[in-house]
Amino acid sequence: MKHQSVVTNPRKLGPIGFVRELRRARRTGPSPETVFRLLRPFHGPELDAIYGRCMNDPTARRILEEGKSLHPVLLDFDRLRALPEGSLGHEYARFMDDNDIDIVSFAEASWKNMVREDYANDAAWALANRLRDIHEIVHVISGYGTDVLGEMCELVFNIREDPRPKAAWLAVKTNIVKFRRMGAPQAEAVIREAHARGQQAGLMVGTDWEALLDWPLDDVRQKLHISPPPSYTPIPGPGDPPLPRPTPRDLLSALLLRTPTA
Repeated sequence: MKHQSVVTNPRKLGPIGFVRELRRARRTGPSPETVFRLLRPFHGPELDAIYGRCMNDPTARRILEEGKSLHPVLLDFDRLRALPEGSLGHEYARFMDDNDIDIVSFAEASWKNMVREDYANDAAWALANRLRDIHEIVHVISGYGTDVLGEMCELVFNIREDPRPKAAWLAVKTNIVKFRRMGAPQAEAVIREAHARGQQAGLMVGTDWEALLDWPLDDVRQKLHISPPPSYTPIPGPGDPPLPRPTPRDLLSALLLRTPTA
């Protein structure tokens, strides 16, 4: 019997559409709109596995069946900044302020490319939105920044809950090739460590973050079995030029590169 996916409309982009959107992204730069157009279909079969894990976890199941949305909670920056220094909520607000991140534009861009009708039930729709909204929380809880290396570490840290893991691994491996070319092979060890840390962590999308915002950040990490964040040198660092665009040779090398998990 064929498995019934919770994604009723995967919004397939196709190879021609992918090339078209990639060219558009290169012209317009990395904006929320270009990111979500490029990542269609935003959710596919991998979402079913994440959904299954959530349905088997009492807390995650309750959150999704209640349709709890993190978006308005994370927009209340006055409340978050007023929480005790060192708490998850306070550190989240600090992270957003320091990096000038606009989650409103990001959410609005996603809603242009994913709608409730694309999902079989309200819980699956809640999951799709929550996967988007936890991105910066995972940055805070894992300790990785918004530099390119930090973003790659965040990707592999939370790869088990990535609805597009193949695309995520390709991005990681492409940047590893660029790190090697620019003389920074040590970045690979940082990425491998991030993956190992994430494999020990609890279910990020199924965590009741709303209830943990006033907890000390270290206590939240302990609850979720997350080791203290490692020290790493950001790439690019402050004041450094951006990394070069990948060449066709970089992409070919990335396709041949083994997934750096060991």
